[in-house]
Amino acid sequence: MTTSCNNWVSENDEVIARVGSEYLYRDDLTNQFEYFENETDSLLKTRTFIDSWARDKILLQKAQLNLKKAKIEQLDHLIDQYRLDLYANTYRKSVVINNIDTLVRSSEIDSFLYENKNVFKLNAPLYQVRYIHLPLDNVDQREIERSFQRFNREDQFFLDSLSFQFYSYKLSDSLWINRNALLSQVGFLNQSNYNKYIKKSQFFKIEDTLGVYLFFVKNYLQRGSIPPREVISPTIKNVIINQRKLKFTKQFEKDILQDAIKSKTYEMY
Repeated sequence: MTTSCNNWVSENDEVIARVGSEYLYRDDLTNQFEYFENETDSLLKTRTFIDSWARDKILLQKAQLNLKKAKIEQLDHLIDQYRLDLYANTYRKSVVINNIDTLVRSSEIDSFLYENKNVFKLNAPLYQVRYIHLPLDNVDQREIERSFQRFNREDQFFLDSLSFQFYSYKLSDSLWINRNALLSQVGFLNQSNYNKYIKKSQFFKIEDTLGVYLFFVKNYLQRGSIPPREVISPTIKNVIINQRKLKFTKQFEKDILQDAIKSKTYEMY
């Protein structure tokens, strides 16, 4: 057996690089790379890894030799603190994950929204729309327009079956979208004609040289309105779960101190 940097290594473990008293072994490369595409790829990746390893070691050794003692002590303290924080936070998170109930009931969401509704007011309008852009010479135009306006379940299936004929479309009018998404998805809509066509429960048919546009605003909410439950529910759920985590973490940290005192693991002099 041979030793390097206070670590025992096998005599059969091939050394492939050295910086001062630090050694890089063949096994380090094997652990780093699962496979190579070809010999050229192998040589390139291997050399890059070795150079990077050497550069880091050289910089560390230079720093330890040339930095002032006070600076080195300061860095060592930061390293120790980071190590402590890393272990503690990782353990704390694992305990939280194993003990927190992530099921948020509908009644909890409703209650939270009611108590904090002013916090969740919309900063920008939201819209529910449907839209189709089709060619001027589309042979099914009349049926498409009829189904688009009526829009029952059968109509939705019918329109979806013909969607390959459309230049673009948006048939999921149950989803809420913001103004930017609306302007980007609806081809004929722009800043200048926006107010003309954003009319709740009104159907519009527009024709130009680029085709026929069918447009319908199912609903919209102005800025300052309370957002729909389906829009805000994921955010509220995350807030409730985070509150649970915070409450549990505070109690957990208090409990581990009390347990350590009882077991005399922790004593204050």
